[in-house]
Amino acid sequence: MSSSSCPVIDDTFGPYAESCRGGFDFTLLFQESILSILPLCILLPVVPFRLLYLVRRTIKVDRGVLLPSKLLIKLRPQVLYACYAVLQIALTALWADPAAIRTRTTIPNAAVTLVGFLALGVLSSVEHQRTLRPSMLLEFYLLFSLLFDAAKLRTLWLQGYNNNPAIVSTLALAVKFLLLVAEAQTKQKSLRVEWKSQSPEATSGLFGKSLFLWLNRLFRRGYANSLSVEDLLPLDKHLTANYLYGKLHQPWANLSKKSPRSLLMLFFGRLKWRLLAAVPPRLGLIGFKFCQPFLIERAISFNRQSIDQSSTNQGYGLIGAYFLVYSGIAVTTGQYQHLTYRSITMARGGLISMLFAKIAFVKANAADPASSLTLMSADIERITNGWQTMHECWASVIEIGVAIYLLERQLGAACAIPLGVAIVSFLGSLFVMNLVVKRQGLWLEAIQRRISATAKMLGSMKRIKMCGLSDTLFDNIHDLRKEELDISKGFRRLLIGSMFFAFTTPVFAPVLTFTVFALIAARSESASTLDTSKVFTSLSLFALLAEPLAILIMAMMAFAGSVGCFARIQKFLETDEHTDKRLRSPTDNDSLNASSANESSTSSMAWTEKSVGTVASERPLLPFTRPSGDDALSVEGGSFGYDTDKAALISSIQAKIPRGKLTMVVGPVGCGKTTLLKALLGEVPTLGGSIRCLGGEIAYCDQSPFHMNGTVRESIMAFSEVDDRWYATVVKACALIEDLRQMQLGDHTRIGSKGVALSGGQSQRIALARAAYARHDICMLDDVLSGLDTDTEHQVFHNLLGLDGLFRRQATTVILTSSSSKRLPYADHIIVLNDTGHIEEQGSFAELNANGGYVSSLDLPSADWRTRDYGVSTSSLDHLLSTTSQDFIPSLPPTKEIIEEAEAEFEANKRTGDLSIYAFYAKSVGVFAVVTFVVAISAYVFCISFPQIWLGWWATANDKAPNDNLGYWLGIYALLGVGGLLSVIISCWQIIITMVPQSGANFHWKLLNTVFRAPMSFFATTDTGITLNRFSQDLQLIDMDLPISALNFFTTFLLCVAQIILIGVTSVYAAVSFPIFIIALYFIQKFYLRTSRQLRFLDLEAKSPLYSQFTEMMAGLMTVRAFGWQKALEKKNRFLLDRSQRPFYLLFSVQRWLQLVLDLLVAAVAVMLIILVVELRGFLSGAYVGVALLNIILFSQHLKLVLQYWTMLEIHIGAVCRVRNFSATVATEDGPTETETPPTDWPTHGAVDFYGVGASYDGARNVLKDLTLSIQPGEKIGICGRTGSGKSSLIQAIFRMIELRTGSIVIDGVDISTIPRKEVRSRIIGLPQDVLLLSGTVRLNVDPYKQSSDAAIIGALQDVRLWSNIQEKGGLDVQVDDINLSHGQKQLFCLAQALLRPSSILILDEATSRYVPPFSNPSISPIYNHLFPLPSYPPSFSENPPLTPALSHSVDDVTDALIQRIIRQKFAKHTIIAVAHKLETIIDFDKVAVLQNGVLMEYENPHTLLAQDGSRFKQLYTGSDAPRS
Repeated sequence: MSSSSCPVIDDTFGPYAESCRGGFDFTLLFQESILSILPLCILLPVVPFRLLYLVRRTIKVDRGVLLPSKLLIKLRPQVLYACYAVLQIALTALWADPAAIRTRTTIPNAAVTLVGFLALGVLSSVEHQRTLRPSMLLEFYLLFSLLFDAAKLRTLWLQGYNNNPAIVSTLALAVKFLLLVAEAQTKQKSLRVEWKSQSPEATSGLFGKSLFLWLNRLFRRGYANSLSVEDLLPLDKHLTANYLYGKLHQPWANLSKKSPRSLLMLFFGRLKWRLLAAVPPRLGLIGFKFCQPFLIERAISFNRQSIDQSSTNQGYGLIGAYFLVYSGIAVTTGQYQHLTYRSITMARGGLISMLFAKIAFVKANAADPASSLTLMSADIERITNGWQTMHECWASVIEIGVAIYLLERQLGAACAIPLGVAIVSFLGSLFVMNLVVKRQGLWLEAIQRRISATAKMLGSMKRIKMCGLSDTLFDNIHDLRKEELDISKGFRRLLIGSMFFAFTTPVFAPVLTFTVFALIAARSESASTLDTSKVFTSLSLFALLAEPLAILIMAMMAFAGSVGCFARIQKFLETDEHTDKRLRSPTDNDSLNASSANESSTSSMAWTEKSVGTVASERPLLPFTRPSGDDALSVEGGSFGYDTDKAALISSIQAKIPRGKLTMVVGPVGCGKTTLLKALLGEVPTLGGSIRCLGGEIAYCDQSPFHMNGTVRESIMAFSEVDDRWYATVVKACALIEDLRQMQLGDHTRIGSKGVALSGGQSQRIALARAAYARHDICMLDDVLSGLDTDTEHQVFHNLLGLDGLFRRQATTVILTSSSSKRLPYADHIIVLNDTGHIEEQGSFAELNANGGYVSSLDLPSADWRTRDYGVSTSSLDHLLSTTSQDFIPSLPPTKEIIEEAEAEFEANKRTGDLSIYAFYAKSVGVFAVVTFVVAISAYVFCISFPQIWLGWWATANDKAPNDNLGYWLGIYALLGVGGLLSVIISCWQIIITMVPQSGANFHWKLLNTVFRAPMSFFATTDTGITLNRFSQDLQLIDMDLPISALNFFTTFLLCVAQIILIGVTSVYAAVSFPIFIIALYFIQKFYLRTSRQLRFLDLEAKSPLYSQFTEMMAGLMTVRAFGWQKALEKKNRFLLDRSQRPFYLLFSVQRWLQLVLDLLVAAVAVMLIILVVELRGFLSGAYVGVALLNIILFSQHLKLVLQYWTMLEIHIGAVCRVRNFSATVATEDGPTETETPPTDWPTHGAVDFYGVGASYDGARNVLKDLTLSIQPGEKIGICGRTGSGKSSLIQAIFRMIELRTGSIVIDGVDISTIPRKEVRSRIIGLPQDVLLLSGTVRLNVDPYKQSSDAAIIGALQDVRLWSNIQEKGGLDVQVDDINLSHGQKQLFCLAQALLRPSSILILDEATSRYVPPFSNPSISPIYNHLFPLPSYPPSFSENPPLTPALSHSVDDVTDALIQRIIRQKFAKHTIIAVAHKLETIIDFDKVAVLQNGVLMEYENPHTLLAQDGSRFKQLYTGSDAPRS
């Protein structure tokens, strides 16, 4: 067609311009109407609505800052819009010239464009001022209109007769490009102050988000420096815990009818738009992916065309198509996955915040820290994994359908074969998937049991070491690990079954389909045969079919697992909540404080209370005058118990607690003192009657003090307002100053999880200080003074509860339970419980002492409010108020060595790319297993790659003799398929069934061995959550993620090697470019890994405090609720959650960045290949082009996968690195000289000698100093001194739990520093103060060493009077948790354990600090006599009997007598070393050792010391209200 007809053609819709401009162009009318007018007609109606929305928004750009000068030419976007409008006016004028050759739409197009850009200029100005990010609407329009205008400009220049419009259009295109650049720039620098802290993602536009440019700052920082959580980019508002909790919690709370899937459906509903946002890019990805077979088919046919201008133009178009398709794949993949992971991050934040909020309402007796931790760690991790491929469940179905349709076009009826194979695979996968949820649930339960036991073990290491239970606990927990791995094999076998079905389609579908097609073609004798085009187009379609089939099966399994996890979380969220049925009445504390302030504004006892950043109003202390009004608490006919289906533990309680007074609750062990106290707290269900109490929080101290990991100062202040003067006052009142001075870091010393770094007395006094510091109206103390030595107890009691005590001066209502009666005279009100859980009597001491009841029988003297001289006057609080925090400033800052060691460990954990780590992992699974795996994977790669060559040979043979010798070609092809499937199953079995359990058991053994061999200082300085993370998340990574990453990496790596060989054979020119891409890949991974490794480490480390807070709150629920810390802890949790979300989300984001970069690299490879095909057509055969096209794309994709799986492998191998570093860096307590083996009957006699012993916890300061003493066989030695004097340190030195720096300890002639520590601990009977019961049967707990017969175990339980109760519950095989032992009964239980151990030495570390021995003729109330008769008391240990009967003794005299009788009868011939706070318990011992600041002050018979004036022991004894001579 002649060029003169082109104007006529251009004035038609077309769209093709036929032969005009080389036959490779659109008509001008089509471009003007469809590519120019249509987009503006769509955009312009949107502009008014967008403007209306924006004007209602706040201005976010500082008005003092001009619109940003975003371009090098320093022009504002509005200037560019004006320039473009001017050019459009000029262009309109040129087109209006009658001489111009135009179309019917040219003038309308120019006019619409002019109006459109005037409107867009206004929109741009408003968007800039009122949005955080560049306008994505403008960016999107400018990008596509720029491409359309470029096509139109090409048309104008090729026309040759519209040069002037072409020139102006060129200028307009340049201005539009500048506009696009200007609109794409971020405006973070010009944002107002309140908006400047926004995440870079929130301020990024279309290009920044699509290309992940907002991550560049993070990559630069991570490449150059070591990252911390604070260095990471801030979170987007929609990812913060506050936002997510508000979005999800209230709808859940308002949900009336709940089904098993309610929580899942709620999350789908509330996050629907976030989830649906990933659908458009996923649909776009489907479209781009299925363009690939058409491109391959077109490229092969193009290679056969003759070389002319038309085919060359088509070749250029083919190059452009390759670029657009593969670039589109890169962008849509990145956006689809990023939006999916963004939804995952939101779901994670919502679930964790809801779980933590629920914890505050869990019933105290139902709280299980390990269970909640499993929900938050394992279950949420599986939800995260399941949601990653959630969209593949629907997208894969679409892809499978499209692939089958396109195969039908290529192979006809044979396309039914892959469909049939796919259906069989799918049904098989469904069958497997139905079993997955159940098996996964069993596995998670096993993990939960192990983690629960591990958490309990980590919190009780002192007792474990002292009792020699290390080997028993080691075997117990490691057996749980083996059981867990055995249970997981069921899940793993299902996983392999799923893999079998997943690999069936890619391996057998091509074999069976090509077989059927060839047989049909041979029988029909038609011209149809397998030619090159059909073979390689079909192979590409098979690849596109296999991928969604494999993903669909895996995605459905993973999603099914996540559904099960949602169900478990929902079950927890629906558990019955703690309900406080107490009747609350308002307190008049505020009015009291106001009147007090007015009356004594100048009082010397007034101080200022400061909250963080603010100063609170003054709160003076005045002598308490009881206000008129109700009692603080009253109980009307109360019956209380934990189980509503059983009888109440305490019943018919009728009591009133006077306000502002001290009330004491006493009674025998197991009578219900603690139950009553917890009932008053509202923690024990009310089965009858009612409790009325004043409103407000309650200060509460449990029998076992609750501490959160932190410093001493943080533990005392907790969440109360900061007031340094009041803090100093409380610290001194609780006798903590001397303890803090002895600590290296003073009150900045970290106390460890559960206060493991503290002695028993220190732990209790810090809990008391916390209660006093809170200044609540009511304070409940559960036997908190029993763990203190007499001197310290006296001081603390009078400072807090004396006439001038802090509690009395604050008018605090104090309720104190006690097993000691000596403080009864000081009580304003007394409640006595009997062994049946009823109130025996109650009233004031004077009333009860006169009515002839139990209190009267004690014959106690009146209260002596006088106090001894402690170096300060205690007659007033002046000495307390004069204390400042300067009195206990840390003596030394953290040492340089400590800091360097911590930093070295931090950096070591980030460096996970060392090849030695891979060798370390390979060694753990065995060389044979690794070799077997590699051989099987290599066989699979050969069987999956060689068929391409085989099919090429077959297609070439078909050119000469169509469909000839089919048996030969099909037989070998089928054999390769069977071999490939068998090989991959063998490799999967080897790594998942054989190697994983082996490595899992080995690494758990290493971790457990490291923990049990670690010194006590490790547990004092290391957060339990961090150590527990090694046992939970790291082992999970090693068990599941690491093997899969290794399998994927080695498979794709070997596939790349095979494809390089194939490409080298078929396309030498393409192979030449490989070094360039390999170099590019090297630098990409180097740049990426340096940041991603750090993010993975930070992700794990940021989870540790989150896990710790969960377990701590679950362990201390009653304390938290009493103090009213729920909101404060919830706020802290959200802070920790946001801190954890940052590396979690950014790790996903940088992985998407890597995916985008690699996909763009694939696009470059594909474009390079098609350029070679276009330029070298005629030199390449069709078969070689097909092989090259298929393999270069497969190679590029597999190369991308190699790097991706390598980075995942590097991240997951970090778990192995952390285990190795943990094992290597945690110092062992065993020394090199501890190699001797003592005789089997050692210690035979029980002689213990100390020679100049100096001992230290941290190697810096001795806690025992030059201690020398000798203990003869069979002697009974008491160790005494004030709290913190070194008593427990002496005991720990014997058990080798602290390090001897000088001197030696010799037992029966053996220096214990020469034998292994666990030998020492297993040969000596130890009874520490704290109690540990293992999760298991009574038999396991009484005889954890498995050395005794059932008869001996029953005999020991009978000795401690527990057998009848246990026998009723089921005997020795009943679970110990089902017996519900009280604290005192647990002490008896541990005593039964000691009775079964063979040794000549018994060591008591305050184990009976709550008890005192009975006197010669105790006057015991008849209500206790029926329990069991007291035998005649055996002779005293020494020849000297107790001096006189005790003036005060435990209200539970029978239990005390039982314990003392057992010790004296069963251990009469043993050497006994007992730490005692109650000196009357050791008055009949052979000798006492008095310690002060680690120095032995006295060592002599107690009676001899009592006879000496100035004796330190006499001072301690005579000031203890103990028996006096």
